[in-house]
Amino acid sequence: MKLYIGGLGHGQALLAEKETGLKPEQCSEETALQAKAIDNFEEIIKEIVKKDGDAQDFAKRLLLENPDVVVVANEIGCGIHPLERIDRRWREQTGRALCILADGAESVTRVCCGIGQKIK
Repeated sequence: MKLYIGGLGHGQALLAEKETGLKPEQCSEETALQAKAIDNFEEIIKEIVKKDGDAQDFAKRLLLENPDVVVVANEIGCGIHPLERIDRRWREQTGRALCILADGAESVTRVCCGIGQKIK
């Protein structure tokens, strides 16, 4: 797995495509398990949280079932603390899921202004 993270609009999907040759695509929880490149991973977690599912279990399953996938995610844990409980849970669960993916990933790249910095 290769993980690309960064702020909204910082170009992590473009960099991932440039470096891997795979275009990240929007996925559902089910399609992510077979996808070659996932865009907006945090949106998958949002749907899991809405169903009161376990994002950490999904992250572990993704690592096991799709170990060669490229994952692109927007960092949503910075900035103002969300007022709504569901948004706070989404933010927390996304962070926890990304920690699991980062731990199991072959590489992690943080993208700022379109420039990638390998952090793993």
